[in-house]
Amino acid sequence: MIGILVAIALAAAPAAASAGEIKVGGIFDLTGVTSDVGKSFARGVRDGVAWTNENGGINGKKINLVEVDYGYKIPEAVAAYKRMVNDDKVIMINGWGTGDTEGLKALVNADKIPYLSASFSAKISDPSKTPYNFFVAPSYSDQLRAWLSWVRADWKDPTRNPRVAFYYGDNAYGKSPIEAGRLFCKENKIDLVDEEILPGVFQDATSQLLNTKQKGAEYVYINVTTTGVSTVLKDARKLGLALKFGSNPYGFGEGLPAVAKELAEGVTGVMPDVPYGEDVPGMKKVVGFHKKNHPDDTHDTMYVRGWTYVLVWSEALKRADAKHALTGEGVKAALETLHNFELGGLTNPITYTPTDHRPATKTPIYMVKEGKLVKVIEYDMGRKPEWLGL
Repeated sequence: MIGILVAIALAAAPAAASAGEIKVGGIFDLTGVTSDVGKSFARGVRDGVAWTNENGGINGKKINLVEVDYGYKIPEAVAAYKRMVNDDKVIMINGWGTGDTEGLKALVNADKIPYLSASFSAKISDPSKTPYNFFVAPSYSDQLRAWLSWVRADWKDPTRNPRVAFYYGDNAYGKSPIEAGRLFCKENKIDLVDEEILPGVFQDATSQLLNTKQKGAEYVYINVTTTGVSTVLKDARKLGLALKFGSNPYGFGEGLPAVAKELAEGVTGVMPDVPYGEDVPGMKKVVGFHKKNHPDDTHDTMYVRGWTYVLVWSEALKRADAKHALTGEGVKAALETLHNFELGGLTNPITYTPTDHRPATKTPIYMVKEGKLVKVIEYDMGRKPEWLGL
């Protein structure tokens, strides 16, 4: 009878642990509509895993990153998730997009698989609804609130409110912070005068910009990736529009001035992670790994973002392993012990609790000045209870 129980226990144990390795899933966009930033993020995750394995792994255990390119297609993400959980027996998953992350949340909850997505959707920050979802940045909603706070401070005319337009993709990622932005405008003397939908793939934003011109906006927040932001800037220049543009964190980074050139000058953006090469303590290992393994490559803040994810979830794996709890439930509990967890300045300290999975509330605002990314201010939106999940 004892032999049977031992056999059952061994069969039920995670395959990764019994093999002396820990299997972690990676669902990335390398070829889809967000691959302009997705490839760099994925490279950061891979390199972060390689660095971790070279530096002791997870208490001596190696991370086996089981990854797939899902091309930003939700059905492909669902299929990959099921394969990773049921066949590969991963302990947790490093995911990517908002639509697929929100679409998978019921499965993630049922399977008790910690899912650290590169989506910062506020909808997955309330553990009473999505207990196994985490991310590593302020929410998209808090980021937009921070940018709108910058608009309010930048506006100098006391006789009327600044007029703002929102441009966003026709998908879950694009729409994620919009309701929070609408409410923040109403509460903070900002007139939201226009909202424009941008297709998943587009090469012209003239009609949207003409609408914005007619409605008299002075500021525009763009919630698409870098390629789309560059297209909007290009068409605004053609039309001679003197608008102040701001961007979400997947539209703003070193890639924007590289693609948009002089059109990026003066554009602001929310940037939860520092630029690649920034003089912060945590950058030493990132740059050192780069110089040792691929010195001819170039990197950016999206690459740094991938590293921050690995640094966060690998710490949780170490804490879970130390408690002999390398299970989904054990990793979730370990993540919720992270309190002001420092990442050497690569991003702001991270905190999760069993009742609040907002990892951080401080959002740095950067501006492109002479082709460089310059931090101009940081806003702390605070942990307002009414904003949890919104």
